[in-house]
Amino acid sequence: MATLGERIKRLRKEQGLTLQALAGDGLTKGMLSLIENNKANPSMESLSYIAERLGIDRTELLQEMPTAELRALLDEIEEKRRKVSGTDEQMLRAYTEIAEHIHPYVEKLPFRYESARLLEIYSRCCYHSKRYDWKPAFDRAEEIYEQLHLINSVADLHMFRALMKFTEHRYAEALASLQESRKLIEEQSGSLDPLKKLDFDYYESILCSATGDKKNARRLMEEAIAYSKEHQIFYQINALYRLAGFEAMLAGDLERKDYYVGKLKLFAEFSDDPEIAAYAHAVEIHYWNSFTHEYEKADRLLEETRQLLDEEDFYFLEKGKALFGMGRIEEALECFKQHRMNRFIHHPYDLAMHYEKEAYMALIYEQLGDHEQAKTYAQKAKELIEPMPELPHKRFILETYRKIFAQADGY
Repeated sequence: MATLGERIKRLRKEQGLTLQALAGDGLTKGMLSLIENNKANPSMESLSYIAERLGIDRTELLQEMPTAELRALLDEIEEKRRKVSGTDEQMLRAYTEIAEHIHPYVEKLPFRYESARLLEIYSRCCYHSKRYDWKPAFDRAEEIYEQLHLINSVADLHMFRALMKFTEHRYAEALASLQESRKLIEEQSGSLDPLKKLDFDYYESILCSATGDKKNARRLMEEAIAYSKEHQIFYQINALYRLAGFEAMLAGDLERKDYYVGKLKLFAEFSDDPEIAAYAHAVEIHYWNSFTHEYEKADRLLEETRQLLDEEDFYFLEKGKALFGMGRIEEALECFKQHRMNRFIHHPYDLAMHYEKEAYMALIYEQLGDHEQAKTYAQKAKELIEPMPELPHKRFILETYRKIFAQADGY
């Protein structure tokens, strides 16, 4: 199947046109040569210009892939995308596989919704896996969505662009970008689609909490939950309950924490989804380990829920804390050594929770008499947590750092 560049070159030669003749005043001869040799992707505006110069419709240049094949490809890719899960390594392999599957078709995709959706998925997978350059596909997807007036799809791309900054821990920039996009989409559409409203509320709440704006984070969460109840929309409710429960725990509001954890458990029963129940248990386990220090309770629930938890990410972290609290420090150390933080974790709440491991390891090495190792881990924990907002985890890590260095200096 010919590439887009090859089709342009073939049509140009069939009409007896030179590169300069086809390029005219709207393109440079050099850029047209790059396009024909598949070294540059034309914008939709450039593609329309080339088609006009060739005396054909733009879709004739793009409509190389049969509609049935295009839809079958999208169905296959959507199924692969839905199955992305597991450890960060498993997710990276899945993203890479999806990107490689779509890559041969990228330049053959016609001007259709299915093409834009494939380009959107491709750009996301390329961004996460670093397999190919994600931006040209992302820009082309946005261009198609905009010309087809698919505002919700444009909104999804705007949210993804903001969340790219979030994954780079540029939290304030991510929040500003999301708020600007929300304003733009609301102006274009008049009012947000209910599902997009909940998306914007959820992500804005996450980003407010990431920047330390707890007041607006809580307001947005509670407004979104109330909106979901009023309109009987359960979209994002699981994620909202989890976030609200964790935020209440950090605020020391036990009654509100129990309320949202209870709601999460009820929703797990309603949806018959044991993984949602596991999220509720995870909040409780972390609360007992890091806040009330009820290590035996945390350990029992950990073992009951183990099959549903991410072992490397969550289980070994919290198991290590529980064992440490029960005085089984060598077993705790082995658990902490098996812990691997998922590379897709970026929120300060999650990062701070995982950075506690370094402080616990410092305390263990101090108890084992290895003062140099204790200082190394205490220093690492301090460096990791310092850019984070003020959280109980941060206080614990900094107190551990001061304790380790005070004790070490006494030897």
